[in-house]
Amino acid sequence: MPVEEGSTQTGVIRHTLSNRRWDMGILIPGISYAEPAARLDLAPPGVIYRLTSPFMQAEKIGEIQEKLQFRGFDPESRDGVYGPRTFAAVLAFQKAQGLVPDGEVGSETARALKITLA
Repeated sequence: MPVEEGSTQTGVIRHTLSNRRWDMGILIPGISYAEPAARLDLAPPGVIYRLTSPFMQAEKIGEIQEKLQFRGFDPESRDGVYGPRTFAAVLAFQKAQGLVPDGEVGSETARALKITLA
């Protein structure tokens, strides 16, 4: 299983690489890289709610917080702000559901919460 530097919130983690959104990657010296056989679909991932600085604020985040609270993962408030407590609740929910624990609400986590992202 690969090891990855996650973030300042998660530190170094050990997890799978599939179904992940990547902001950046590096090429390692001494390894030969071949062009892919098929053209890659590099469409943007769509809407993703996550911990940022300044914190994201949106009505949809309030809905995310409500669904998390209903499922037993308390973000402490339904204020529409994606702060550290909402991040922690999302992360705990993802771990409990067997999702990639990245603390972000994208299409897979939204589907598990039974909400649509817009």
